[in-house]
Amino acid sequence: MAMTVTRQVSQVRSLALFGGSKWIPPFLEFKFLRVLFLEFFLREMIIDLTGINQLSQLRYLKVECKECLLDGDIPSQLSIMLPGQIRRLQYLETLELPWVSDCSIPSISDIVDLPRSSHLVLRQHKGGLPDGIGKVKSLRTLHGFNLPVSSLENIFGLGEFTNLSDLSLHCGKGCPESTTLGWMAALSCSLEKLSNLKGLSVRSSSSCCADALSIWVSPPFLNLEQFDLLDWTFSRIPRWISHLHSLRDLALGAKHILQEDVDMLGTRLPFLVHLSLRMIPGGLAKERRILISGSTGFSALRFFCFDCSGMSCLAFGVGAMPRLRRLLLGLDPREWDKATPAGLDHLPCLEEIRVLTASTADEGSELMKTKSEQIKEVFQEVANTLPSPPAFNLIPRFRSLSDHSMDSIRHND
Repeated sequence: MAMTVTRQVSQVRSLALFGGSKWIPPFLEFKFLRVLFLEFFLREMIIDLTGINQLSQLRYLKVECKECLLDGDIPSQLSIMLPGQIRRLQYLETLELPWVSDCSIPSISDIVDLPRSSHLVLRQHKGGLPDGIGKVKSLRTLHGFNLPVSSLENIFGLGEFTNLSDLSLHCGKGCPESTTLGWMAALSCSLEKLSNLKGLSVRSSSSCCADALSIWVSPPFLNLEQFDLLDWTFSRIPRWISHLHSLRDLALGAKHILQEDVDMLGTRLPFLVHLSLRMIPGGLAKERRILISGSTGFSALRFFCFDCSGMSCLAFGVGAMPRLRRLLLGLDPREWDKATPAGLDHLPCLEEIRVLTASTADEGSELMKTKSEQIKEVFQEVANTLPSPPAFNLIPRFRSLSDHSMDSIRHND
């Protein structure tokens, strides 16, 4: 797309570009620009933003790549180039970049020298927290840095963000167990100082033990509304979660989930709207069953995700989850017990059941195709017998459970 930059256009304060164009604005001609939003739908592109240093008054910069978000896996040919010295943007408050294959950020350490930085989102950035990150005390949102490759000093530095309300980090592939205890302890120490947090999320490519966070008697962030540690694994659901009375979104993984744990969540978290629970194989004895009924609470819940191949361990009783609209069930076809949760007819508002099947090494084999057909047949038959039959969908898991849950939640809302 070609564009003639006129004298009038050069005076604009805000610029938003949408669609599939490869056109990058001539930044030198927009010297008074304060807000810049760029949206792309292309899968193969180099987004050259080295010229933004010309925008001395820039306060807001966001780049979004819709195709990446829809497909989950990052296209290998999409990359972003930032200027060598981003510290010149002294008025920059918001920097948000998409999840891409390669992000050339030679000046990432310069971010600590931006005095007004309050919203920093680098989705799935492979690098660790920049040195001196604790100096950016104005931060209210921080997303996207890799914990295991961050220095302990910088992880401890997170505790300096007393104004922080939204924190989202991740653990990349190949995290050695020998270093996990160190950075996990540092993270726990920092979180204890973040009393203003309203959102906390840590994604991981592989399961990490989260028991370092179980030692708290009372959580430091009593106003937390969103808590996602679905990729991590507690030995048991921590009791301190019952103090988070403002929670709306909760996602947890645990080795063992007992009836009393579910009762605690349902009765002590009255505003819970979205709940995701992941239990590792063998986390529930065969003779134990989790029963969710009217006395269990969950009166406001609209979305429930339960990831456990032993579906017979879950049952719904009279009055269970009266507002539940969408049910997401995760299972491994090889471990599935050939059952569905009991009592689905006690969910009066249920509109959709999704079964998410874990990808396996023999994906696509005749055996797995047979198992998938069996899963579909069993669940579809049960769905069809309900008083108001919900829609049923069988979906292969090609992303993390957290990503699939978020997709369902966005669809739900």
